[in-house]
Amino acid sequence: LSAPGALAVRSAIQFESAFAGVRKTVDATEAEFARLRTGILDLSGVLPTSTNEIAAVAEAAGPLGIANESILDFSETVVKLGATTNLSTNEAATSLARFANIIQLPQDRISNLGSTIVALGNNLATTEAEIIDFALRIAGAGDVVGLTEDQILGFAAALSSVGLRSEAGGTAISRTFVEIASAVDSGGAKLEQFAAVAGLTADEFRRAFAEDAASATITFIEGLGRINDEGGSVFGVLEDLSLADNRLRDALLRAAGAGDLLRDSLGLAATAAAENTALTDEFNRRVETTSAQLRLLFNDIQRVAIETGAQFLPALRLGVNVLREMVQAFGALPGPIRAVAAGLVLLGGTLTVLGGTAAIFIGTIAVLLGSAGFGGIGAAAAAAGRALIGLRAAM
Repeated sequence: LSAPGALAVRSAIQFESAFAGVRKTVDATEAEFARLRTGILDLSGVLPTSTNEIAAVAEAAGPLGIANESILDFSETVVKLGATTNLSTNEAATSLARFANIIQLPQDRISNLGSTIVALGNNLATTEAEIIDFALRIAGAGDVVGLTEDQILGFAAALSSVGLRSEAGGTAISRTFVEIASAVDSGGAKLEQFAAVAGLTADEFRRAFAEDAASATITFIEGLGRINDEGGSVFGVLEDLSLADNRLRDALLRAAGAGDLLRDSLGLAATAAAENTALTDEFNRRVETTSAQLRLLFNDIQRVAIETGAQFLPALRLGVNVLREMVQAFGALPGPIRAVAAGLVLLGGTLTVLGGTAAIFIGTIAVLLGSAGFGGIGAAAAAAGRALIGLRAAM
């Protein structure tokens, strides 16, 4: 009984400490905290992650701007990404929240975001960590020109798949978005140049960009590839369009040379975002493993331990407070009195050990010899031992 009881109390104490972090960062009512506490324990029954780790994600959600009603869904998505991708739970939480904040994405669509990232990572020559890192670089410009979240992720996945690093590639494609948008707004010769590269008239290109900025940008990039294939001077075209920076030119030429990669990537992203199943499917395959099932079993045991141990915590806290008061009172005594008290405790312990040892030793000899005389000695020794113990108690 003692061992499971100690385990239950220990589990309850650890979870109480973890949930204290949630209380620290989340501004909520007691009813909302109760719902969060129950929700975290429920999630541990379906996610092969400890309750303390799930609580840590919920704690991080507060400062990242996640609304109270979305914290549990956000935590579930983040933990699933941490279990199925090369993103850690901390990276996933920070990246998803920041991306959603940049483009003002409704928080009930964060799970769609996770599914889109997983689908792109599974089908393109890139990783989930590279996709979200690249997406964060181009989210601001993409949002300004009207790209949706899945289109931004599609561009990020395609460009990282051709070997572009997020620092250089993100800056390059962001500037491309801005230059095209500026030309569309101002019109004139610049717009006609962009339209000519795309194989459209100025009005057609302006209309296409207004209806679907992502598709119009891809049409322009495909036009660069066509000019290059036909032996034209892509460098001269980019110079005329104020896009001749080395990193910008490299990014556009890589994208232009990738064929249908951009369109395929955006199509895949749109499908994944609409279906919102890729992350769940990937996670379910992960949960079927023996390792995950064992983790879930341990989580079930731990949840029972937490709920059981929580019943003892009020009494334990009361006992701890009483002991603290006793210790503080002892510490407040004058030095000489503390020294005498310590000496009496030490002497009492020594007498207990000596008396008990003597009683056992002589009593054992009496039993072995079976002698009435020794039996009398054993009884006397036992009485002496009890007397010493009584003396210690009195002291």
